Amino acid sequence: MIESVFFQPVIIGTDLNTYGVARAFHMAYGSISKVFGTRKLLMVDHSKICDVTEVPNFSNDNIMVKTLVDYAVENSKKKLILFAASEQYVFRILSNYNELSKYYVIPYTDADQGIFLSNKMNFYELCEKYGLDYPKAEMIDSRDYSEHKSELSFPVVLKPAESSDYFDLKFEGKEKAYILEDADSLNKALSSVYGAGYKHNMILQEYVYGDVTNEYVMNVYSDSQGKVRLMSLGRIAIEDPDPVMRGNYVAIISPEMNEDVQMLYRKIKHFLESINYTGLSNFDFKLDASDGKFKVFEINMRQGRSSFFSTLAGANIAVPIVEDLVMKKPVESIIYGDKNFLWMNCFSSNVYKMLERTDLELFHKAKKIENRGTTLFYEKDLSLQRRWVIFRYFSLYKKSLIKNLERKLS
Repeated sequence: MIESVFFQPVIIGTDLNTYGVARAFHMAYGSISKVFGTRKLLMVDHSKICDVTEVPNFSNDNIMVKTLVDYAVENSKKKLILFAASEQYVFRILSNYNELSKYYVIPYTDADQGIFLSNKMNFYELCEKYGLDYPKAEMIDSRDYSEHKSELSFPVVLKPAESSDYFDLKFEGKEKAYILEDADSLNKALSSVYGAGYKHNMILQEYVYGDVTNEYVMNVYSDSQGKVRLMSLGRIAIEDPDPVMRGNYVAIISPEMNEDVQMLYRKIKHFLESINYTGLSNFDFKLDASDGKFKVFEINMRQGRSSFFSTLAGANIAVPIVEDLVMKKPVESIIYGDKNFLWMNCFSSNVYKMLERTDLELFHKAKKIENRGTTLFYEKDLSLQRRWVIFRYFSLYKKSLIKNLERKLS
């Protein structure tokens, strides 16, 4: 195995995703990741596997690029691998791809393909072409949203086409995605969103039937030749009950490896290799209770926020990235995340209590799984200060979970 002295993971952002990537590299190669961000968040505080530098005004592209280039020049003897912890950072890397790629190997798709796929309607056109099932969708033009005439049947789902700008808005009734039962509720939601200052288009989509446990997430790595090297699928056991946090997962569990799942793997592999996609990708699906088909919602051009579940499943993303971009090793076989696992983002006691109230079948399955863990609780990075940080993070999150679960179930 190659020694980590020959390469260096560099991560921009300081959140849960950051620690997941850093931990994956430390587990595989003993690497200490270099981390840059505006400020140090709890997730990386007092960690000995994350060397964090806080950079004032790091949200400014010129400062971000200068910081990364200066670091690269000082560490030119190592192969530097650049990661982004969030969608916003991915697009900032893509916006400065030509300059940053002179100094870093970047495990994401190139700028042209990244910008093209970030438009969900472009993505759905490719899904249609290459045989991926997806919910029918329409684009609502921001310039005349009140005049939009939909051909979809209610219920429908409304979500922003430009999620990064929407994320920063604050207004009453805000949700990450709106599930709407009639035209009045659709018009009200649109008025609220645009009244709060949102400037971009919205996406209207047919509703896919089934509860949160019908939702799935997949992490994939496609190498520099466009060949898939890693695939790992997780089934959502618990989603954050806060409407604003819809799509953020509290617990992910290993799926049943049946023919439908195997077919999904084959379809995603065919899709990515057909469009010559390179780098990390993350897909969200829902198993439609009305027709039994996996419907894909979107592709994220990065590792998912909860991507550490793949490492628990036996598919550590660090391994194919290093083998491809550092060792230049040709693909021999695909790494599949095929172990039983339970990934959690809170105390295990909270997960079991929530499952006991929401899904007894999954509760009993989860209790039997021995291979369980969180992104943050890493036995090789547990000083007393670090333990306190994790305990504080989970304790704060516990209050929010309980409050929002009670509201949802009432």
